[in-house]
Parts: sequence; structure tokens; C-alpha cells
Amino acid sequence: MKINRFWLADTCALISFTFVTGMFIEVAIAGFTLQQSLISRLLCQPVNILTARGYGYYRDKVVVWLSGSRPHWLKSVLADILAYLSFQLPLYIVILLIAGTSLEGIIKASISQTLALFVLGAPYGFWLKYCRKMLAERSQQATPQPL
Repeated sequence: MKINRFWLADTCALISFTFVTGMFIEVAIAGFTLQQSLISRLLCQPVNILTARGYGYYRDKVVVWLSGSRPHWLKSVLADILAYLSFQLPLYIVILLIAGTSLEGIIKASISQTLALFVLGAPYGFWLKYCRKMLAERSQQATPQPL
């Protein structure tokens, strides 16, 4: 079985990024215990595994669309923020609906999540590019060594 390197890179990037940032937000800001945060982070991983490559593909399209023929670092940062916010917020709302959260709770959580996604969009874009460079692009550049 051959593993798609971009799927692997995108999945590793999303799992590691959301694990660290989510744990920080839950423990330092929301007041979760370490155990509560670990459980929360572990429960989020199946969703991350299912959506990571889809998000990576979507993000790439948003970056190309926003940057056009003249890429600029500021356009790339704005594209990362827009992609992260527009993909992750609806997903978050669906998860809250499935969890049975009230409409008031969804609105409050979505407002705070919007701020977090806005702040984390660009750093995640940089992290995703780094993971792709290390896990996907590097392997494509390597030449096979004789046994």
C-alpha cells in the first residue's frame, strides 16, 4: 500500500497544530484541566484525519485564487486566514450541532472560535507549508538509492 505523501503531510500538520493550539486554548484560556483537554484533543483527531487533506486542497485553491498571477507574502497570509476561517468554522458549527449544543451556545462558541481561527490561520499556513516541505516535497526530490 502506497501512502500519498501530501495526505500524510496535511494530516500530520493539522493533527499536530490543533493538538498544541487547542490544548493551549483549552487549558490556559478556557480553564480545562489537563485531563479534560487531552480527552478533547483525542476526540478531535478522527475529524482532523478525515478533513486534513480536503482542507489542504481547499487552502491551495484559495491561495491561488487570492494571489492570482502576482503572489505576494501579504496575499498569502490573507489567503491562509480566509481559508482557515471559511473551512474550519462551518466544520466546527456542524460538530457543535452533532454534539447537541444549544443555538445560544453555538453562537457564543462560534464568535470565540472565529477570533481564534483568524489569529491561527496564518501560523497554520506556515506550519502546513513546512510539513509539506519536510514530508511530501522532500521525498519527491530524493532519488532512489541502490540496495
